[in-house]
Amino acid sequence: MKDADPLPKGCALTLAIIFLASLIDGLDASIVTVALPTMAECFHITAAHGSWFVFSYVVGLAAFLIPMGKMAKNNRVKKFMVAGTAIFCFSSLMCGFSTSFWMLVGFRLLQGIAAAMMSCVLPSMIVHMLPANRKGLGVSIMGAASGVALILGPALGGIVTDALSWNWIFFINVPICAVIIVLALKHIPHDEAPVKDRDPTLVGGLSAMLLIGSLLIIMEDLGDPDINRIGRVVCAALIAVSLPVLIRSIRRDTKRAIIAPMVVRNREYLIVGASFLLCTIVVAGAEYLLPFVFQESWHVTPTETGVYLSIMSVAMIVAVLPVGKMCDKHGCKWPSAMAVALRAGFCAAFIIIAAVKGDVILMIPALIIFGLSHAFSGTAQPTRMIHHSTPGYEDEATNLMLMINYLASALGCVLFALVFSLTTGDIHIPEDLYMKGFSNTMVFSLVLLAVAMICTLSVRNKIVKKDERGALAGTCGADDPDTEMSHPIAVKILITQCYQIT
Repeated sequence: MKDADPLPKGCALTLAIIFLASLIDGLDASIVTVALPTMAECFHITAAHGSWFVFSYVVGLAAFLIPMGKMAKNNRVKKFMVAGTAIFCFSSLMCGFSTSFWMLVGFRLLQGIAAAMMSCVLPSMIVHMLPANRKGLGVSIMGAASGVALILGPALGGIVTDALSWNWIFFINVPICAVIIVLALKHIPHDEAPVKDRDPTLVGGLSAMLLIGSLLIIMEDLGDPDINRIGRVVCAALIAVSLPVLIRSIRRDTKRAIIAPMVVRNREYLIVGASFLLCTIVVAGAEYLLPFVFQESWHVTPTETGVYLSIMSVAMIVAVLPVGKMCDKHGCKWPSAMAVALRAGFCAAFIIIAAVKGDVILMIPALIIFGLSHAFSGTAQPTRMIHHSTPGYEDEATNLMLMINYLASALGCVLFALVFSLTTGDIHIPEDLYMKGFSNTMVFSLVLLAVAMICTLSVRNKIVKKDERGALAGTCGADDPDTEMSHPIAVKILITQCYQIT
């Protein structure tokens, strides 16, 4: 059979780079969560304040992903992979050596920017460096790496934190980064000269980054004030200036706009995207606070916390393929609604467990439900957004959705920290207040999920038939080096990226 043919020369190295880059990005998103309570205690900060350790990394990804992605497509694959990995390695090392709260936050931000540089070139590597009959294998390798990271990350984070210290969850990135750099320098072809008219406008890129970054910082400060009055005024001024500049840039130069106007004018796409945003906010916020509740309320060790959180990943991975088949056969509307319903079920289950002061063992069914919701949400909601995107703008819609995913992840930490701090707020929080604070965030989640369900049900179901999927895929299987990422592969890449957060 054709699929059984030996890998062409060089394919193994390409797949190795794709696997390691996906693995390290996924690990960094999942391994830190378990160590958050220990890190907060080390720096003598509150749980709300500790959200900066997650927030700073994700805001770097959210703010830089689209500009970096557009620039990487313009003949910068090798440059971005090598430079991004080197910066990720350096920032990981400095995170581990951090001696102050803001030092760690600053290098976590740099890590996020570097992760944006690394992750945005992987689709181009799959398209341009793998033969036609191996592109699907490249996507599968990305998914496998993310699956390994999801299961391994929480448990590894707990074991490393218990056995060594939280610093080592960053140090373990260094040897992996070194291997990626050596392979990339040796194997990835040299970049050609960038085409001037293919880069996004400088004004559009800067205004988008400043808008996203300033908006998130202002919202984060609401939960646990960290910046002074001058900082708040500066952020507010940047928002007031960057928003109209961004809108003007998109309208004025549609060819090089950071976001295509035709994408944001699509009502169905925006409504489905709003549901995806709200669901991801709930996931990110809940998973940020869960380790605090486990370790402070139930006195579970970091290692045991990692094992509990891995239950969600296992449930998700078991369910994801059947959910994908369901979406292909029946459309994505009802699987998307199921994602919202399952997440609401998790919230309700925790509220009940907190009310009866149940034992930690009761969380296992709730975590399974939460993991199943990830399978439905990470598969159905992104695919549905692509199905309802403007024809001819699937790649733009995919890039915007990745930004929504990371933006929602940052917002989840910010909003949940805000709700949690309104209940607790003191550095020395009593055990019962951890449970009460998280219960309040679950009530807040139910409100968000109710809005998400309304958005989900208000958009028609769309089933993409096999021949339509083929038309959408275009010439992805061709050997033309200028071939862009196809519709199905873009969806799979998106799903992989979503799982790195959820």
